[in-house]
Amino acid sequence: MPPTSHPNQIERAFISIRARPELDVYRAVLDRLDTPIFLLGLEGDRQALIYANRAFERWAGCAAARLPGQDWLALCRIAEGDPGLAQLQSCMSDGRSAQARVRIRQTDGTPGWAELRVSPLPHDDGRERFIGQLRDITAETSEREQLRRQALHDALTGLPNRRLLQIRLGQAITRARDGCTPFALVFLDLDRFKQVNDTIGHEAADQLLLQIARRLRHGVRAQDTVARLYGDEFALLLTSLPSEQSAEAISHRVAAWLKQPFLIDDLRIEVTCSAGVVLYPDGTDGRHLLESADRDMYRRKRVRHERRAVLA
Repeated sequence: MPPTSHPNQIERAFISIRARPELDVYRAVLDRLDTPIFLLGLEGDRQALIYANRAFERWAGCAAARLPGQDWLALCRIAEGDPGLAQLQSCMSDGRSAQARVRIRQTDGTPGWAELRVSPLPHDDGRERFIGQLRDITAETSEREQLRRQALHDALTGLPNRRLLQIRLGQAITRARDGCTPFALVFLDLDRFKQVNDTIGHEAADQLLLQIARRLRHGVRAQDTVARLYGDEFALLLTSLPSEQSAEAISHRVAAWLKQPFLIDDLRIEVTCSAGVVLYPDGTDGRHLLESADRDMYRRKRVRHERRAVLA
């Protein structure tokens, strides 16, 4: 990706265009730059282009002769109502330099991102002018978002991972403290999953985990979180929980979601689980809540095994 020209260099170039007779020479220099650059004039509420280089002409998809006098926002293809643009316009109103990351519409119509910089250009006639430059950062932004998603989501199921769950737990705790809104955290462990994995193979076991993840996701509301912690361990963050709802009721409901058999490569596979549940404020932070739910899960599993032993 070509480097972005420094704003001071561009400003000096425009000052030279005003002050020296070699106007065509400096325009030729600006036209050789790969960075879209423009000169903007402010007259009342109107913001119109005075000059644009060839790179901006290609960006706008409009012949250079038709660019002066047109609305620069439309030519920049900036999405209407973009928050970065609002911040930038506020700086321009105060006559200050500004830089913002803005959403754009790419030439093929797909959404993208651009870095937009504007700097005031002093002029002896008292009229406000700004030098602007654009840089398409769609590729690097997409790559950064992809890396961020990979860091916060499970690679197999696409569910939030432990790290993202901790973030959302912190947010839920803050909301609960501010509005006294209770929530529940469910720690879920699939029973005998290693045996299932050894029996049907790793690929089929991965398909089973995918189906379990989808069923859990469909069992909760949009504002709730289903996370895969590790292997056969999942967690459910159930927000805005009715205060009368008990941990036992939640545990039974989660088990019921997984009760119906799963079909994997024409095999009917039945899954049972052990679920531990904590209701906030049983724990002061996300880590303690997870530990409490984990302990509750093992307690319930132990009690169930003891009952089976007695019945046997």
